[in-house]
Amino acid sequence: MKLYSAIFFLSLLPAFLMSQDICKGYFVFEDGSSWTMTNFDKKKKKTGSISYELDWTEDEGGVKSMTYLYTSSDEDDEKIAEGKFTATCSDNTFSTSFSGLFGESIPETSDIQVEISGDLIQYTNEMTAGQKLPDASIVVSSKIENGLNLFKVTNDITNRKVIGFEKVITPAGTFDCVKITYEAKIKMLISRTVTVVEYLAKGKGVVRSESYNKKGELTGYTELTEWRKG
Repeated sequence: MKLYSAIFFLSLLPAFLMSQDICKGYFVFEDGSSWTMTNFDKKKKKTGSISYELDWTEDEGGVKSMTYLYTSSDEDDEKIAEGKFTATCSDNTFSTSFSGLFGESIPETSDIQVEISGDLIQYTNEMTAGQKLPDASIVVSSKIENGLNLFKVTNDITNRKVIGFEKVITPAGTFDCVKITYEAKIKMLISRTVTVVEYLAKGKGVVRSESYNKKGELTGYTELTEWRKG
């Protein structure tokens, strides 16, 4: 798994993991909605994309359940992997099964298992400039069927804060977004700390995410390139 793929995936987590009122906040909640996120390197060269679809939702006993489908492709639009993940919203909290999301960069097979643990990344429904958000830590490990560990990735997310609000233009349109920054320390074979800047729109999730190194130089970004409402 490439380090940038890990950063790309982890930068998207806030689109799916957050605290909300009435399950209508900074994530996709309309049946049939589909969208594509495309990632680029610092030279604006396409390095891959992931297409999502909200397959179905169900409300029962105060719990809203959702199933998302995804297809991951390389820079030439050749399919790499596909799968699904589920999410629930109850008691003002939105949560999801991480393993489906990690299929974006770690295709699972019958003899490879991916386990993800750690904190949910939380956002309040209404955010204000200067607001501080809770830190989080996520651990991803993979092993083969006989129990042999293949790798372990730890992502410590700290110094999360709301910078303000901006209009963001992407190939999919113009969006009113909340701007959030945080530090992400990703430990795999080596450790790397990046600064992530995210722009989230209500009903859409992350529409743009940027990663910067310690020198403040852009290392890559992801943006919403297609949106198809259900």
